[in-house]
Amino acid sequence: MLERLLIATVVVVGLVVAIAAVRLALRIRDRRLLTRLREAQPAETTLGVPRIVYFTTTSCVVCRLQQEPAIERLQAELPELVVEQHDAVEERALADQYGILSVPTTAVYDRDGDLVVINRGFAPVAQLYAQATGAEHISEGGQAMAAERLPAPNESSPDE
Repeated sequence: MLERLLIATVVVVGLVVAIAAVRLALRIRDRRLLTRLREAQPAETTLGVPRIVYFTTTSCVVCRLQQEPAIERLQAELPELVVEQHDAVEERALADQYGILSVPTTAVYDRDGDLVVINRGFAPVAQLYAQATGAEHISEGGQAMAAERLPAPNESSPDE
């Protein structure tokens, strides 16, 4: 009985260490990627306006049903927003440059052309709005992220 408990403890500790090592490696990779992308010069035509670089594929259901409507809604709120849509499979070199491992992925640039964040997976419209405009994003219990309306410039939460 004691041997089984010891073996189970060793297995659990080994899994925890392995998960921590993978997370650390991914965090280091993301930090290097963000540093490299931030050092790259933005296109002159997009300076002064927020920009989203959006990666998708033809077979991505989440992209079609969730991410694209969120981006369209964001464009309705921010008409000056520039959205660059790329197929991660067809444009593999660009996808590699951004470190794309899954779709949808959105890279958000602010008005100064600085990379704010790379969102891996679905990014709700309230989150994209906050990232593109530099507004504070509150996500208490996910309510602000799933909000039906975007915050006004002087509002702190879309649900209030």
